[in-house]
Amino acid sequence: MTDSPTAAPAQPLATTVFYGWWNVLVCFVGLALSYAMFTVFVFGTFVAPLEAEFGWRRGPMSLALTIANITVVVASPLLGALVDRIGVRRVMLVSTALLGLCVAAMSRLNGDLRLYYLMHLLIPLLGAGTLPLGYARVMVAWFARRRGLALGISLSGFGVGATLMPALAQFMIDNWGWREAYLIFAAMVLLISLPMTFFVLREKPADLGLQPDGERLAAAPGAVLPDTAAAPITDAEGGLSHRQALGTRSYWLVLGSFGLVGVGITSVLAHLVPILIGRGFSPAAAAMCMSTLGFGLIFGRVLAGYLMDRYFAPYVAGVFLLGLLLGVVILATGTAGPMVFVAALLVGLATGSEISEIAYIVSRYFGPRAFGQIYGVMFSAFQLGSAAGAYAMGRYYDSAGTYIGALWFVACLVALGTLLIVLLGRYPDLKAEGAG
Repeated sequence: MTDSPTAAPAQPLATTVFYGWWNVLVCFVGLALSYAMFTVFVFGTFVAPLEAEFGWRRGPMSLALTIANITVVVASPLLGALVDRIGVRRVMLVSTALLGLCVAAMSRLNGDLRLYYLMHLLIPLLGAGTLPLGYARVMVAWFARRRGLALGISLSGFGVGATLMPALAQFMIDNWGWREAYLIFAAMVLLISLPMTFFVLREKPADLGLQPDGERLAAAPGAVLPDTAAAPITDAEGGLSHRQALGTRSYWLVLGSFGLVGVGITSVLAHLVPILIGRGFSPAAAAMCMSTLGFGLIFGRVLAGYLMDRYFAPYVAGVFLLGLLLGVVILATGTAGPMVFVAALLVGLATGSEISEIAYIVSRYFGPRAFGQIYGVMFSAFQLGSAAGAYAMGRYYDSAGTYIGALWFVACLVALGTLLIVLLGRYPDLKAEGAG
């Protein structure tokens, strides 16, 4: 599974375009066909046909999403440690193949709801290699000066998939049936994502005689390499171990911020449509507002990456989080006018930027040495906050009959999360700290 510097597929591509951009394409496609597409984003599309065929109730069916989210929370740090130990490409190949097989197995569902639950455990568990952290690690290895942009473009595949997959699922269900839809999704994973990972993805630029951003490695011992000061550290062994990171102030600031922001983002995502319908919006208008949020999600990911290459990343994150705060406050005022579309756009921009910011900030403050494990923990914190926020928002509405109080509380949490991220100090000297 090791990649040779003279790997046949790589060299012709590398002579015309920096090979890192081919990796960006692989990561974009891989995330557009990742585990979340088949557990979270197309979940609602399959509810009606499964309900009609098996007579399942929607409440018990929704427990499957809780199972999937909990699995991701547990699997993320474990996956990160595995990726750090044996490498991204091996994990991705096995996990992508297993994901395709699990999605195909969904076509064999019967009336036993326990099997449905089991599949929502196996898809994120065995398909965990398609989590953003693996793809982000590849981008960190291949890019230094343009790391933010590469992360933004590649991770936007997640948003594009989230936008397109539900409509594609509905089209296939309407024309061929829900079982065939699952089989077609499985074929897309096995015939598109898996071959691209096998034939195109290269884990490290050194495998092709390159440095990050496309500089050639020095041919002779002692030769001077091009300046890469924009990247504090790029070698695979550099940076902090997870144990060392735990002893830093930055680790806990980042962890706390992303956990709190997870509450704010997902509580709005999960309840925006019912909030708007409760204020007199038609279902179609509420769906259009969600589409505005989806546009912000895709654009925010690329924009945040571009800006982080040019400005101090915690401040960039802070700006997007202030937008999230403003969006939540707009909703908390009870408005039912056009400003809700502004709020949706601001929430979408923050949602899109967040995953890129996690990856970028982890790489700059802790380095590549334990990137997978540290990113996995941060992503788990975000997921835990997300699960808690969506559930708590619903419970508050059940007891109060309104979302207003909960939205103001969420605004306070987002404000605190924003403060924590902007309190991060300058990027550390990872070589010195890692050696300490």
